[in-house]
Amino acid sequence: PAQHREPLQAEFPKKKDSVQRWELLRGRVERTRASGRGAPSYADWEVMLQFCFPRLDINVSKGLGHLLKSPFSVHPKTGRVSVPLDLQRLDQFDPFAVPTITSLCHELDTAGSDGEQEDVRVGVWGSPAPTPTSAHSPNPPDYKKTSLAPYVRILEQFVEGMESARRGERIRRSGESQGVP
Repeated sequence: PAQHREPLQAEFPKKKDSVQRWELLRGRVERTRASGRGAPSYADWEVMLQFCFPRLDINVSKGLGHLLKSPFSVHPKTGRVSVPLDLQRLDQFDPFAVPTITSLCHELDTAGSDGEQEDVRVGVWGSPAPTPTSAHSPNPPDYKKTSLAPYVRILEQFVEGMESARRGERIRRSGESQGVP
């Protein structure tokens, strides 16, 4: 923010290393937040996100519309499918075990007419990938016959949570507009 820019630009050259500059920035931002003057500044968090957030590569990270930010897109060179992550099991995620377009085609080709898979793949989190027999309908969608199924479920759970939160917010707002606290 502008309120910090000029004073920091004057002080930064006097500091010997990045650690001292970081402490100067954090101290100034924390004092501003603690004082309650003006809008709260989260410049320290913005810097941490900008420079410390894991990046796939620079083109993916800086481009808002990059293809790999879309779930289930296919990387053109590796053939790997971009999948949603289960944040509760993030430490167990293996990016090299995600489905590839070739493996998905093979899984669909080898799936029997009764929905059974001939081979069981090991999932990204080390457990066997769900088999089509876990599908609830007699003719499950094709993706449920593949190793992509658990990732679709992660996305569905995320969307369901968002819908539930939005519904709750809309109910709360309608109650407020009718004078109900």
